[in-house]
Amino acid sequence: MRMTYLILAHEDEAQLTALLAALLPPGSPDRAFVHIDRRSALWRSLRGRSLHDPATVRFIADPVAVRWGHWSQIEATLRLIRAAVHEGCDYAHLLSGADWPLVPREVLVYALSTADASPCYIEAEAGTQEARMQNFRLDARWLRLDPERDRLRYAASWELRRLSQCLDAARNRLGLVRSRPWGEWRKGWTWWSLPEQALRLLANELPRLIASGRLTGTVCADEHVIPTIIAAHFPDRLAGYRRFIVWPDGNSSPRILTRNDLPAIAASGAWFGRKFSAAKDPFFLDLPHWDGRPAAAGAGDRGDLGKGASGWNA
Repeated sequence: MRMTYLILAHEDEAQLTALLAALLPPGSPDRAFVHIDRRSALWRSLRGRSLHDPATVRFIADPVAVRWGHWSQIEATLRLIRAAVHEGCDYAHLLSGADWPLVPREVLVYALSTADASPCYIEAEAGTQEARMQNFRLDARWLRLDPERDRLRYAASWELRRLSQCLDAARNRLGLVRSRPWGEWRKGWTWWSLPEQALRLLANELPRLIASGRLTGTVCADEHVIPTIIAAHFPDRLAGYRRFIVWPDGNSSPRILTRNDLPAIAASGAWFGRKFSAAKDPFFLDLPHWDGRPAAAGAGDRGDLGKGASGWNA
């Protein structure tokens, strides 16, 4: 089985290097494609350089300037999907640069190769937060402005938000409901593992959707569009997305995992986890073996990400 890792990254070159080494040890038949946010310092630093064997890792040459909550994240993901379809693979796993593998490749391959009908490992909950896709937000490009650094734009964004609410109310009174191309919008976290057939479907559907302008004014469309498309076309093949993520109540970002999460990680059966930070706690570089045995005392204290970090060869 040949797998492709699709990675969305925007910071921390050392941790990204370690992740690639963990996913693609010497002799691996797998591949990785990396999209680095064009707006990031990481992109400016890495242009023209390679972090790994160029035969197995390729950077998207024309990356997107990604904004949080904006549909630009779908465009970035599409570029990764197109690269995977062109290269060919059995399964693709969408990851962030802050993710880490939690099981050996052999365990992952066995699970995928013995499953019936090539499941789509993606979360796709029906009827959750549809307003993100049905309302029209004039401030969709400025959802995470810093009020201290961008006071004028921050104030303007709130005025745009209020105006959006008025316009939506008027539109709804006129019965001008925004389209649902694949039925009720589903919701799932951005990260997934999909077979090649699903990738080819997305490579065909996403460009038309983007070109139509339907994503303009939406919020966090990356958490709705792909789950909805996959659920509409493969309703009998949906499976859990096999990620270990902890979402604090009321927070729009997952919590950074620490060594205190080791028991829950070992018991989860997840294939990948997020998010990790070597600066906060590098314990993940020495995660327990996939059978759940605890890490050795003191493991995870290394500061050098470039030596011996493998994730599934601890």
